[in-house]
Amino acid sequence: MSTIGGNYFNYSSPFFSNSSGGGMSSVLGDYMSLRNGSYKKLLRSYYAKQNKESDSSKKTGNNNTADKTVSKELKQIKTDSSALKTAADTLTNKNSKLFEKVTKTVKDENGNETTTKDYDWDAITSAVKSFTSAYNSTLDSAANQDNVFVLRKAAMMTKSTQVNKNLLNRVGITIGKDNKLTVDEEKLKKADMNDLKSLFSGSYGSYAANIGQRAADIEKVTEQMIKNAAKSNASTYTRNGSYSSLATGGIYDSFF
Repeated sequence: MSTIGGNYFNYSSPFFSNSSGGGMSSVLGDYMSLRNGSYKKLLRSYYAKQNKESDSSKKTGNNNTADKTVSKELKQIKTDSSALKTAADTLTNKNSKLFEKVTKTVKDENGNETTTKDYDWDAITSAVKSFTSAYNSTLDSAANQDNVFVLRKAAMMTKSTQVNKNLLNRVGITIGKDNKLTVDEEKLKKADMNDLKSLFSGSYGSYAANIGQRAADIEKVTEQMIKNAAKSNASTYTRNGSYSSLATGGIYDSFF
């Protein structure tokens, strides 16, 4: 079990199954999630919040309060997920020299120069810290969302992080009770390079690549939601539980 913004998630549920494979298994997973109430609870929470904001708007005479709030939250999650994708790409880029040794010239107190070949640990540390910072910010902004797709992808991120917990700890990265990542710079700079490469190097299969893909998914859908909101000035969800920005299909509609 894990939490995002105080909400508990069961990773064994089909609600958090990896949908990248597509096909009937994904449809059945979504169907079972609807049957066991996962989506319904989130949507009820969403509408309770929207109704409260709507009542408040009527009292103040401002009918756009809810739209402005949603727009601000959507823009924040888009910004944070975009930054996380960029940070992940910096680490996993196959053309990057980040995890290759470089020639360094060091002068001692007498001005004598010594040439050595080593990894640029300062650059590696900076890149990893940028990644963890963007990761933490994305979890924060995801916690403010009521969109099921965003919550699901954020939960997948925390699951992937938990799966790599031991390896992350070996390179100086720990996971807090709030799922946030903390970097021990001293331990990171002494870490085994093979462990670092396993986590952060390579655009396919690595931990950073996995997180980057989830971030890209969130960025893409929130960007579309913002565009749709700008065009229609309408809520992201319809009252029947379908999504105006996602081609989810009619299977969802009949349950709400």
